Amino acid sequence: MINLSIFAMKQFLFWLLAITPLFQVLPAQNTPLQLFFEKHKEAPGFTHAFLSKDLFDVASKQDIRAEDWQGLHHVVQHIGALEILVADSITNGNQLYKEAKSCIPVTDLDELLTVRDGQTNVRIWVKSVEAEITDLVLLVGAPEDFVLICFAGVLQLGNLSELPSLFEAGKTATLAKQAVNASAAFSIAPNPSTGQIQIDLPNEQDLPERLDILDAQGRLVFSQQLDASSHQYINLNAVKPGTYWAQLKTLNGKIGVKQLQIVH
Repeated sequence: MINLSIFAMKQFLFWLLAITPLFQVLPAQNTPLQLFFEKHKEAPGFTHAFLSKDLFDVASKQDIRAEDWQGLHHVVQHIGALEILVADSITNGNQLYKEAKSCIPVTDLDELLTVRDGQTNVRIWVKSVEAEITDLVLLVGAPEDFVLICFAGVLQLGNLSELPSLFEAGKTATLAKQAVNASAAFSIAPNPSTGQIQIDLPNEQDLPERLDILDAQGRLVFSQQLDASSHQYINLNAVKPGTYWAQLKTLNGKIGVKQLQIVH
């Protein structure tokens, strides 16, 4: 398990708040990072999750201790979304760390934090405009642990002190697993789509309520109330081409999120 000086990291982050640096703008798509997520998200020992604010709300009501996630919940409310890839019982964590690090677009990001404690490495990269961070990548590697988290949205520099709660792979894995357990199952076809999609739910006891389309920063770009039917046809011609997250909310309060590409 990762054993870092969390107090020292918090002190360093508080120091960063005082200098309020300006950062360069990162391109909208982190293609190498997305390929890394795709490569490892189904691998044994890994847990992968994408959490919108709504899904985080649902997941945090499960068996996660309030004191562990109260501060992070405040961060997610403001940041919009985060994607997690975590493993806490592996043997090649440092190798994965090096592989993931090579996928970070370091020419477009500024490095906010670098910590090495024994065989554990922690790095944070950001892009920012004035006092608002719009993207953040957190990477942790140790012999038996690995954490990769990509934030998107708007994060106030004053909220950075909550991030050390994500340095521990065990806690982050718990969050990701709870998100998976709280998710609603559904499928989208075709994907990529030219604007017309069909949504199918396998559980006819939990029918859909609403479909939201979120951009890469977790911002709402489309929303539609749905009929209480396990088969839905949705017209997305008003949505500009790009990569989005389709978020489905069910009548029982579950939320499912899937990546969707619009190509018209």
